[in-house]
Amino acid sequence: MSGDPPPGRYSLRRRAAAAKSGEEARGGEAELQRLLTAAAGCRNLVVFSGSGLSAPSGMSTFSTKGGLYEKAARRFGLADGKRLFSYSFFEKQRLEALAFFADIYTEAVAAAPAAGHRALAGIAAAGCLRRHYTLNIDGLGEAVGMDTWHPDTNPNGVTVEMHGSVRQLVCPSCGHVVPLTAAAAARLRAREALPCGSCGHSPIRIRVMLYDDAEDDVITPDTVYEAMEDDMAVADMVLWVGISFEQSASTQYFRNVRGMVAEAGRLGEVRQVVVNPSDEALWNLLSACSNTGALDVLEVLLPADAVLPALAAQLAEGGPHAASAGS
Repeated sequence: MSGDPPPGRYSLRRRAAAAKSGEEARGGEAELQRLLTAAAGCRNLVVFSGSGLSAPSGMSTFSTKGGLYEKAARRFGLADGKRLFSYSFFEKQRLEALAFFADIYTEAVAAAPAAGHRALAGIAAAGCLRRHYTLNIDGLGEAVGMDTWHPDTNPNGVTVEMHGSVRQLVCPSCGHVVPLTAAAAARLRAREALPCGSCGHSPIRIRVMLYDDAEDDVITPDTVYEAMEDDMAVADMVLWVGISFEQSASTQYFRNVRGMVAEAGRLGEVRQVVVNPSDEALWNLLSACSNTGALDVLEVLLPADAVLPALAAQLAEGGPHAASAGS
């Protein structure tokens, strides 16, 4: 018997041998076919998405060269631009930080949904998407018709904005949320404090989660984890799409999800899939996890725009909505 790991299992030795070779490109196509085979018949997909989903839309990523961290470092003279996205920086320079976020808003409203976004909407339309948890703040999920989850006003919403949305303003005092407009963004870029239209508190802020955010309760309610537990109780596959796993938050989400699946006694039923053209994503993830020998992760070394449309096309043919339409 060969000493190779079972198909889909991650092997550090195999990865080292395949790095920088054409095997990875060929493997990406092969793993896509393996994903499509495994997803056949799935009715409750859960997707976590990161900046790799929105980069083709023209959105800046965070940690790559020329990304948001680098832009923040240049503008504010920071050794590490990541500091701008911390609450400690925000608390001291709130208006300056809001002006920077207003620029991200302008980029977001100018962006067009990518093929991956449209494919996700197609998977939802086929009745096969249980939930879409996004780490992105661009609001492009709603731009393709996937409504946003809220525990009170829309508990069945498809997209959960784990880190908020740059397209909204929220009052840290009363929690009142309003859409961010181009006019309001221009005022923020001018370092103008905007008052809450409901309670009068000033300044309100763009609804984006920061590191160690002291106002996180108005960004993403804690009840999101209750919804996540419910989703993991029925999920038949979890896809991690366009996430580099360079940030602690994303690896913590993976650990949380795996813990929820384990608590439900479903580790052998729920396949975990990492979709990213870079082999560093899975490497980063496993480097942050313990007991990696017990992990069975299918890696697809292709971009979201290649994988999600193929998955959507397959599910559209065999999804529950297709079946009811043909009956």
